[in-house]
Amino acid sequence: MKIWIKLLIGSVVGVFLGLLLPLDDGATYRTFAVISQIVMNIGRWILFPLVFFSLAVGTLELRQEKQVLRVYGRAILYLAGTALILVTFAVITVLVFSPARIPIIDEEHVVFSIPSFTQVVLQLFPANLFLIFTDKGDYLLPIYFLSFFIGLNFSFDRLVTKPAVQLFDSLSRIFYHVNSFIVEIIGIGMIALGAYLVIGVRTESEIGLFSQLIIVLVVDTALIVFGLFPILLYYFGERENPYRWLYATMASAIAGFFSGNTYFSLSLLIREGKENYGVPRRIGSASYPFAVLFGRAGTAFVSAVSFMVILKSYSSLGVSFLQALWVIGATFLVSLLLGSVPGMGSIVAVSVVCGMFGRGLEQGYLILRPVAPLLVSFGVLLDLMTASLVSLLVTRKENAQTEIEAKDYV
Repeated sequence: MKIWIKLLIGSVVGVFLGLLLPLDDGATYRTFAVISQIVMNIGRWILFPLVFFSLAVGTLELRQEKQVLRVYGRAILYLAGTALILVTFAVITVLVFSPARIPIIDEEHVVFSIPSFTQVVLQLFPANLFLIFTDKGDYLLPIYFLSFFIGLNFSFDRLVTKPAVQLFDSLSRIFYHVNSFIVEIIGIGMIALGAYLVIGVRTESEIGLFSQLIIVLVVDTALIVFGLFPILLYYFGERENPYRWLYATMASAIAGFFSGNTYFSLSLLIREGKENYGVPRRIGSASYPFAVLFGRAGTAFVSAVSFMVILKSYSSLGVSFLQALWVIGATFLVSLLLGSVPGMGSIVAVSVVCGMFGRGLEQGYLILRPVAPLLVSFGVLLDLMTASLVSLLVTRKENAQTEIEAKDYV
């Protein structure tokens, strides 16, 4: 059975459970919260060592092919371009369709933050290098950077480094095999994730206030997934049927929406990339984690829509042209700093943007708390599809794609 079918069946069963099970004053929600966390940990369990060993070998292969600068340069260009397109689309959508203002809801203040530049540097260069391997697992960048640096140094003396390269290559393949097994069975866990998401929405009595915002996100996401992304793939790719790519990336998209976590979904995307649309390890090992760290275009899109709604809710004067431009720039820049927030990215981004805007909106993001799980889900769904799209475009530009028939997709 195809992986995406397993995930879809598990998610649908979970949705029905979430709709039918009694809430029991929060007991059901707390139970599924625990089960969902276990599922998330299993899905992410092998990700960090997989990225660490694969990226080092992939970087060596890129250097041997003289592709390092081209691959990263194209990835940065495509990710930045996609993010700017999506946040601009988000702002225009809110201005045109003007979803209803949301009443100001009294909520307890919750502080969100993203690492400062100094904190990022200290994480990359701790006093003891081995501290990178003892981190709690919320930030992939230190592992990514170390692996990339090791990969660059694999070629200084082939005789000396050959045993290490063989070790890294062997471990990369072993962890990929383990990851493949986890991906095969994770569909069972999607039952808990689907139920947890639905029960979380059911517990919010004020969810009806956000109906127009949700409709805007659903319609916009459909337009992006079935319209904008296929158009970009068609014109910047090889002018082939772009909807094959949509079929190939369904598993990670489903996992992204119901988990709301980019690291959990990245494990599926890595396997999809290799076995569905033929992205080689040297490119996939670099582009997929890089996109998850710095290419959160979907989260930027959801953040822009959300902040525009907040701005309209707090002000009766409308949104000026300069304010709209500011939202585009702010949400784009904040999205580049969300690598340490694999989950809750959209809400964290909106809270940071509110703080940057000031003028009494520092706590404006609190009115979105009832709908936060759905905002995060839409953001991660588009984040994963952006990572998939960009990696495929980079692979095609490097003439490195292995053609795989749709019937052979996993």
